[in-house]
Amino acid sequence: MIAGHLTKKNGYWYMILQLRDEAGRPKQKWLATHLKVEGNKRRAEELLFAARREYTDLTDMQKRNSGIFFSDYLMAWVKTSQGKVAVGTYEEYQKCIRNRIAPYFEKRHILLSSIKVSDILDYYHSLYAKGLTGNTVLHYHVLLRKALEEAKLRRLIADNPTDHIPRPQKEPAISDCYSPEECRKLLGVLRDDPMELPITIAVLYGLRRSEVLGLRWGAVDFERGSITISHSVTVASIDGHRQRIARDKVKRKSSFRTLPLMPQVEALLRETVIQRYGTKEPPAEDYVCLCENGCPLMPDDLSLGFQRILAKNQLRRIRFHDLRHSCANLLISARVPLIEVQQWLGHSTISTTADLYAHLEYANKERNADTISKMMLE
Repeated sequence: MIAGHLTKKNGYWYMILQLRDEAGRPKQKWLATHLKVEGNKRRAEELLFAARREYTDLTDMQKRNSGIFFSDYLMAWVKTSQGKVAVGTYEEYQKCIRNRIAPYFEKRHILLSSIKVSDILDYYHSLYAKGLTGNTVLHYHVLLRKALEEAKLRRLIADNPTDHIPRPQKEPAISDCYSPEECRKLLGVLRDDPMELPITIAVLYGLRRSEVLGLRWGAVDFERGSITISHSVTVASIDGHRQRIARDKVKRKSSFRTLPLMPQVEALLRETVIQRYGTKEPPAEDYVCLCENGCPLMPDDLSLGFQRILAKNQLRRIRFHDLRHSCANLLISARVPLIEVQQWLGHSTISTTADLYAHLEYANKERNADTISKMMLE
């Protein structure tokens, strides 16, 4: 088994594996555990042992290249993604490979060394035949391309067959959302409900669920009148157990943003401070949105609580994430430029915003058409 050890960095445990490059020269590989140092040494040691074993599996594959089944390679490859990507992303990779991709190739006994373009295309055709969308096929294509690119880098294969396959077409997403009137009605029925604060924040700021849950008092600046989105909370399955993952990192760099504190939200936040802390200042590390018993909210708590409110008040059913789309609809209905909508929501590019919400701009087009028509009649 390859050598490795733990080290501490910025208050977290990291794994360092002793590998070798293609020329046989020693090289170190750093892997994040996402575990804080305090109280997590044993868990970090378990992750280190698992990582050493998994990387040893890939190293052994290089030595017995000719007889590796493609499905076995995929299962070994996905394990090495742990520590390279966020915990939730790793969980998604593992689920896709284990449940959807590897079983298909395992049944066909295809060797890694003999994988062809036609094998990959046949797999995609089987997915379309089952009714899967182009977006799902594209997701699997990206995973296969990454796995095969590493196989090529390790000289397990001479060529990556996905390089010769056109990228599956992504289908435009049509998001569901509330109209401004529906948003007003929703906010009107929230008063004194335990979910009033997180749902109000989601509607008015369009935050992702992970960003709502990750909001801490240190991010709320009453003096400057601002709120900063810089921390996220998700849930992932680790060793078969669902665990809450808190990170001082949002989805991408553009997701880090500071927004003005709206009067409605400021009033709710100040009210919450008084209820929980009296005249004391809330600790910066404490979370803003909590359960009634004072425990941090879990993602499912938020989603289920939201559905309870919709059912109780006979409101149209949408997902919690659709509140983000509803916020975009509010901005676009007010004729806010797309570039500003992008910045408000924290999208990485304006094309993402345009792809998601171009259909919401039709009312603006009608107004523009009306303006042009009136100008010509003058």
